[in-house]
Parts: sequence; structure tokens; C-alpha cells
Amino acid sequence: MTPAASIRPADIVRYYDTLELDYRYMWNLGRNVAMHFGYWDATTRGFTAALERENAVLAGLAGITRGGRVLDAGCGIGGSAIYLARTHGCRVTGVTLSAKQARTARRLAARAGVAGLTEFLCRDYQATGFAEASFDVVWALESVCHAPDLATLSREFFRVLTPGGRLVVADGFAARARFEPPEQALMDRWLRGWCVAALATVEDFSRHLAAAGFADLHFEDATANVLPSSRRLYRCSRPILWLAALLERGGPGLRTRARNIVAAHAQYLALRRGLWRYGMVCATKPA
Repeated sequence: MTPAASIRPADIVRYYDTLELDYRYMWNLGRNVAMHFGYWDATTRGFTAALERENAVLAGLAGITRGGRVLDAGCGIGGSAIYLARTHGCRVTGVTLSAKQARTARRLAARAGVAGLTEFLCRDYQATGFAEASFDVVWALESVCHAPDLATLSREFFRVLTPGGRLVVADGFAARARFEPPEQALMDRWLRGWCVAALATVEDFSRHLAAAGFADLHFEDATANVLPSSRRLYRCSRPILWLAALLERGGPGLRTRARNIVAAHAQYLALRRGLWRYGMVCATKPA
């Protein structure tokens, strides 16, 4: 398994800053303003609807209310924060390691008319600097996978929540703690390309949350709900795998693009082999 120390915050920033144009191609960022898998169910009609549906499902689990205070931990370019502010009238603070993403999020929030309800800061979600009990909800959509220390992250999420506050997480989780060498190689091809050291199991993540003080832990498996988007990435990557081999010989930016293509291909193969699953974790800070 790739050691967590081999992926630094600067590597994560470089990944997202380098690949913004690639995400615009694969995920139609100009329209969707979202960088997550989405959630397909009987109500969704198309990819854009699936992206918005995931925000709606998570918001329901979080019990977000008008005027509530939400921390979007790992906010990307602000898609979820904008959705929450526009749809629920809550106040959202997004934090990201990337100053470029924070600037983009502010611009998109202004375009959406919710600049007054949102703010986007360049901060580490493991050490936010916010006062205790600053937020009613902590929201982490496909960002926990980048955390180098789940114990530290869990304690920080607990600290900034108000008593009775809710944590909602949607992310990929390893199906088991150990893999056979060929399985691990496949997982590494995926995770390395997306600048993730390793996926935690649900059990391991839940253990860290409980140790931090969280209660009422609940996991909802949503693997079937992300399968269409996972397949979409795979189909986008297949015709250009040859290009990845060429890009790998170039400079750092080109290698980042090469590994992203390989990762888009490998994540679906790993999912179909049952090596990881996608799910939503909810927990409460006791009142």
C-alpha cells in the first residue's frame, strides 16, 4: 500500500490545479460545477441530474436548515456550497488547500447569486483555525480520501461542530483492509493517479469517528448509485490510454494528466472486482 507520507498537500494542490481543464472535459465543469461521482436513482435523468441528486441526498441526511452554518471540508470549486446556499438558504464556508479553487469558487458563487451566503478559504481541513462549535453541519464530499490522518481529521470535525451537530461524508472506501498483490496493484494505479494514498475501510473510519466522540454512526452503501458515473469515466479513458503512455514521458504536469487517465480506467475495474465501495457516513456530536 502506498504510504500516506508519499503524498503531500502540495501534491494534492498540484493535481487539482493541473487538471481543472481535464475535469471540464470529463465532467463538463462549465455547466455542472461539481467534481464528484453523483448519485443515480429512479429520480435522475442524466448525468447533470445525478450530480445534483447527490447533493440533495446528502443534504437530507445532514438535516440542513435555512440559516444553518455548514463547513464544506474540501470544497473544490464550490459546487456543493453553492447548491446548499441556493437551495436551503444556509451559510456555507468552504475550505480547500488550493488558492486557485477558492478563487474559482468565489467567482462561481457570485455568478449564482449566493456570494452573501458563502465564503471560500484556503485552509487545511485538518486544522481549520475556526473556533469550537462554529458549525451545525460538517460536509465532506469525496474529500476525506485525501486526509493523511483520519484520527486528526475526526477530532477537528468534532471540535468545530456544535453539540447536536451532524457530520456527513460521501466517499470511496476499501472493501477490506488487505488485498492480494494484483489487487493492490490495480488499486494503486487508480489511487496514485487521483493523488490518494489509500482508502480506509468503513470500519476503520467509523472507529476513528467514535474515538473522537461521535455517536449515532450510520453507513449507507451507495455503490450501485455511483456505478453509472464510474462506467462513464472508464469509457472516457479507454480511447486515450495510449496517450497516457506518451504523457508519462513528459514533465510533471503531463505525468499528472497521464496518471489521471490511467486512474479513470482503473477505478471502474477495481469497483467491478469488488475492491472498493462507495458510501455515505453520518454521525452526530452528542448534545
